[in-house]
Amino acid sequence: MESGEVKFKDIDILNTDYDSIALEPLQSSVESLSKVHIPMFKIPNLPNTAQDFIDLPFFSAWLVGFTIAEGSFFVKSNLDICFEIRQRSHPELFLAFNLLFKSTRKIGLEQGKYAKFSVSSKTNIQEVINFFSFSSNPPLIGTKLQQYLNWLEDLKASKRYKNLNFP
Repeated sequence: MESGEVKFKDIDILNTDYDSIALEPLQSSVESLSKVHIPMFKIPNLPNTAQDFIDLPFFSAWLVGFTIAEGSFFVKSNLDICFEIRQRSHPELFLAFNLLFKSTRKIGLEQGKYAKFSVSSKTNIQEVINFFSFSSNPPLIGTKLQQYLNWLEDLKASKRYKNLNFP
């Protein structure tokens, strides 16, 4: 056989188990993997209370990522400036948002299964600014960062919100 040539196995087309031919290269890999020890770990239970969520050491960083995926910074037609998060309902998690942002506003429930945390009061908006701009939390990134920066400009230009503390 010359260099670079590929040698094929002679196969009896009518009496061949094609599945075993296709699986042959994988067989030794599977045998090797069966000897690998994979440690088992316990998946922790979800926190039971809103405070338990906040007490998680990674909660603030997680919330930044969750906001990038599911949060919104926007101005309503009545010029209220809002921060909102919507997602399939998990009551204690959404109550944790209330605790974190010092809100007493009721968590909305849409279609019986989607929770909505939404704030627009000056006090709550300041808490949102503090969380995203004056903390050691990871930063927002991508289009959510741009949405946040535009939102800050809307706040600064607003008669109602212009005296808040901005970065």
